[in-house]
Amino acid sequence: MKKALLPLLMLSSVVNIAHAADWFKSSDALTQVHKHLLDNDLPQMFDSLVEVWQSNSSQSRENHLNELFDQALNKDCGKTLTKKTLPDWISSVVVKRHIIQSPGRDTFRVSIDVESEQSIQDITFEKWVDKVVSSDSEFMKESEVVNNASVSLYRKRYNLASQLDSGLYRLNVKGDGGNSWSTWIVLGEVSMRQQVRWASKDTWRIDKKDLLNPYCPLPKLEVGLYDYIDEQYEQVWGKSYESDYPMSLSSEDLPNDRYVLVVSMVHSRWQGDIAIEQAQTISKTYDISSEEELK
Repeated sequence: MKKALLPLLMLSSVVNIAHAADWFKSSDALTQVHKHLLDNDLPQMFDSLVEVWQSNSSQSRENHLNELFDQALNKDCGKTLTKKTLPDWISSVVVKRHIIQSPGRDTFRVSIDVESEQSIQDITFEKWVDKVVSSDSEFMKESEVVNNASVSLYRKRYNLASQLDSGLYRLNVKGDGGNSWSTWIVLGEVSMRQQVRWASKDTWRIDKKDLLNPYCPLPKLEVGLYDYIDEQYEQVWGKSYESDYPMSLSSEDLPNDRYVLVVSMVHSRWQGDIAIEQAQTISKTYDISSEEELK
């Protein structure tokens, strides 16, 4: 009886292997995403992922794409997702999703920072297909980049009604002299593996929600004090930490006044040469007086 079953088992194995080979030969873009991910060919996987997002029409498929994208980040945090490099006239690009949690109110933003030696006329960020993420936006030239006077930082900030969804986006940068550059940006689900919250009046805590990706930079803690000057808030003190996070303000020599204390946790990854950040910020008023000093 066992001898009779052996040929059938062998035949079944051959059929299964042939079926798997046929499955990977399929021209379906989602199939190719799986194949390139298994082959560790991340640039091809990214190109196929863009194709799938362009035809995506179901929530279940969207969840599946986000899972595949997370797996791709487990190699090198996205550094080899794309082979395309920035043009010569752009030195860096940062795309940041941002949630700001103030007492009784949450604010959502997405900003795109571009450093360039050339003047930038505009930056746009659109969700596939040709849908501007928000009509409430601001474009500004921030300042010269430290240690490189020939490079300036340009920022486009969109104010959002809710957190930016995962999916496929198109980034466009228009420079002077007819120069322009655009690229696809894939955003996964918002995942704050470490979150900051208030513990008391002037202290905070960091909650660890999930294991960190060992191939990505450690989350960065940013702490700042803002003062209301000339009808706008300006940062008067700030410091960032990549480890040994403090849970309160250190002693600083600042005049007695009412400030806004801002604490942010920033997670980073890459899409090739492009940095993708997710920031969570908490803020509250903070009084400094002769009786109460920074600890």
